[in-house]
Amino acid sequence: MILDNEIVRKYTYKVYGMDIKSEIFLPELLPVSNKEDDYADVTISYGVMPKDIRHELENGQMYRFRKNEMWFSIKEVANYYIYNGNTIIVEPYLNGNMEYIKIFLLGSAFGMLLIQRDMVAIHGSTVIVDGQGVIFTGESGTGKSTLTAAFREKGYAFLADDVSVTSKGIDGVSIINPGYPQQKLCKDAMEKMGYDTDKFIMIDSDRDKYAIPVCNDFFKEAVSLGAVFELTVGEVNNVSINEIVGSEKLKVLLKNIYRIELTSYVGMSPSYFKNCIDIVKKIPLYRVIRPKNSFSVEQQIELITKTLRSINRKSI
Repeated sequence: MILDNEIVRKYTYKVYGMDIKSEIFLPELLPVSNKEDDYADVTISYGVMPKDIRHELENGQMYRFRKNEMWFSIKEVANYYIYNGNTIIVEPYLNGNMEYIKIFLLGSAFGMLLIQRDMVAIHGSTVIVDGQGVIFTGESGTGKSTLTAAFREKGYAFLADDVSVTSKGIDGVSIINPGYPQQKLCKDAMEKMGYDTDKFIMIDSDRDKYAIPVCNDFFKEAVSLGAVFELTVGEVNNVSINEIVGSEKLKVLLKNIYRIELTSYVGMSPSYFKNCIDIVKKIPLYRVIRPKNSFSVEQQIELITKTLRSINRKSI
């Protein structure tokens, strides 16, 4: 069964450089004033899955991925249907938790939408240093959100958490589009950074993650992409940074693309691949290796900012 929902209002938002019209209230996103015209890059609506998808669901299938038509089902939460790079249909289950419905909408469903739109989304967070976007990527548990929060606490503007969406600016330069003014931090990182978890809302009990509003630190405009740092953990005593060069740059970028696994089903379009090539040709990539068993955020910040200063000196 699906949730009986009487909401018909359309909310308007801006995220990842796209104008969104949504029947689902998404207070995490940046609201924009209703436009006189009805144009939107993306529409999000409540609805029922098409007959062919319902048939597959009844037969126990939980997902199907094609280039311009993707759907997936989360048990006891919702079914999601994403197509043509401009439409998301959400069919909540009876008593489906709205926080979980939004998590999968803003996460996996948007990830699929971005693949359809040939927009390269890097699995990582972005801060602004000297006017340029700096992405921190890497596997789960390497400290992307923690490092981003530490930069933000030091006064650096915040642009995106967990997913950093790139596109081409007017002059052909790779830019990062603003996400939304919220960070997700795990309980352990919050305690190390002095946050009182009782003052924040838990949004993922499985991973002890909390939502941190960051409206005052959030930058609302796209910026040029300046550098990408891949965070890793090693059996080392001190933080080190090494530049990634040659063919390894492309391997590292592809490995850290958000929902890259979808390309094994739908392939990678020439346009998408070209966007990846343009990034690795023009943007420096670095690997940060931090100690496994110590809190080294301050040392990471010191070495990263030093590296960025050296890039700026070379470009002068």
